[in-house]
This record gives sequence, C-alpha cells and structure tokens, in this order.
Amino acid sequence: MKATDQSWFRDPLSVIGLFQGVIIWSAMAFFISLEIAWISLACGGIIGIFLSLIALGYQRLDVARFTLYGIILNAVLSSYSAWVAFI
Repeated sequence: MKATDQSWFRDPLSVIGLFQGVIIWSAMAFFISLEIAWISLACGGIIGIFLSLIALGYQRLDVARFTLYGIILNAVLSSYSAWVAFI
C-alpha cells in the first residue's frame, strides 16, 4: 500500500484540515461565549483557505478537500452561533 493510498482518517493532515474550524469554534464557544463564536467563521475560513492552498501546492488533494469540508462545518456551527446571537 502506497502512502497516498491510505484512508483519510489515517492521514493526520486530513483530520486536522477537517476539524480545524470545529476546534476554533469550540474554543471560542467554550472560552468566550456561544453568542460570540459566530466570528470564528472569519478565523477558520481564512486559516482553512490557506491550508487548502498549501495542500494543493504539495499536491495533497485529499487534505485540500477535507479542509474545504472543515470550512463548511465551521460555517454551519458559526451559523448556529449567529442564530443564537441575533434571533
């Protein structure tokens, strides 16, 4: 089995890319407040975009894909926080 043939959950970079936005949102929700955690979309989005660009530069397409999925997860969690804060 080649190094590129391993599953995504055995690749630590894919896992970090997937959960980077969730970790940022969780830290903000826990340490600041749930109502303020909607701003994590800006942080997680920018970090995620740069991580995916770096992964594309190194031709790690799985890492780039799962980082984009992580940005989507962060957007969902941030939308929930925005809903709590503004409605």
